[in-house]
Amino acid sequence: MLTQQLATPGTRGTNQVLLVKTLSSSSSASSPLTLDTTHVVEGRSVTLSCSSDANPAASYTWYKEDEEEPAASGPIFIINDFRDERSGRYRCDAQNNRGRSNSTCQLTVAGESSITLLASD
Repeated sequence: MLTQQLATPGTRGTNQVLLVKTLSSSSSASSPLTLDTTHVVEGRSVTLSCSSDANPAASYTWYKEDEEEPAASGPIFIINDFRDERSGRYRCDAQNNRGRSNSTCQLTVAGESSITLLASD
């Protein structure tokens, strides 16, 4: 089961992006999950969340495209005061001793408009 969900700006001036990918305990790898471009209002915070129901539990590492060093570790990555220079593709790697999978999303600066996208496969 793959699930993609985008939650638009919250009541406290934040955007939340939830990337959910199931790591199967019976397979070592699966195709990546990609969320379409998400527009974040400049100056707001954005929260990226990645989760799985892997057994054993997965560890999470976040990367920004074209950067070798991890941007964060753990299932939640918060970017405060989002600016144009923070725009780009972000990837969450979920890994346990049975395999690895990843989910990506593209973040760009936008105006005050809001969108909602819900998709599942």
